[in-house]
Amino acid sequence: MQRQLLFFLFFAMLSLFNVDSSAGRPSGPKRSLGRQCVSDNELAKAVVSLSRQYDEAQVAQRLLRQSAKRSSACRRQVVAAVMGAMNKPNLDISRDQAFANLWREGAVLLGDLKATQSLDLLLSHIKMMDGGFTLTMTHQPALEGIIRMGTLAIPKLKPLLQSKDWQTRHYAVYCLFRIGGTSARRELESALPMERDRCVKKFLSVSIKTMRGAKETIRGTTDQSELVTSFMCTSGFK
Repeated sequence: MQRQLLFFLFFAMLSLFNVDSSAGRPSGPKRSLGRQCVSDNELAKAVVSLSRQYDEAQVAQRLLRQSAKRSSACRRQVVAAVMGAMNKPNLDISRDQAFANLWREGAVLLGDLKATQSLDLLLSHIKMMDGGFTLTMTHQPALEGIIRMGTLAIPKLKPLLQSKDWQTRHYAVYCLFRIGGTSARRELESALPMERDRCVKKFLSVSIKTMRGAKETIRGTTDQSELVTSFMCTSGFK
């Protein structure tokens, strides 16, 4: 195994320098070893580490982010690996702490990388909870990933405002409110007249009013009492 690894490294280094023998100098730009993507083995270990304790997960986050920045190919490699690990059939993160950790860290990473190819995966788990609840919504990891996509997520969130499931509509409103901005507000305004659920309609109305007045998201508002009251109406207290 060690000999195979040495041969691999040798040929990898040779490929970095495409020498033009007639000119006596490299015919193309040199590529630094530091610009290469992480190896498949390193990538697999880093993705697994996202599911572990906080400190180890943060080390893995840094490694994956650094690799994703190196090139578009490296970014695709990281996104595909993280999505592949998160996409487990019949997933119940309330019964599996490792997967709860993976989803919390993975969703944040995908959102920060603006990996729009992961939006369908995140949106399909918009209601997924790990069994706890706080107003920061950290127990529903898909939400944070969607919100970090910013305006890129709006076209995919729009159809969810017409979902037959009131909870799905509720969390779509939450995501759009947290994303903020004129485009998000307009989608909420368009959905308001058609909403029939009492609690979702109240949350819609208060969200729109807050966005019009403060022009800020939930993190920036100074008086959140009405907003929190309307939000809690559809968070298990309906």
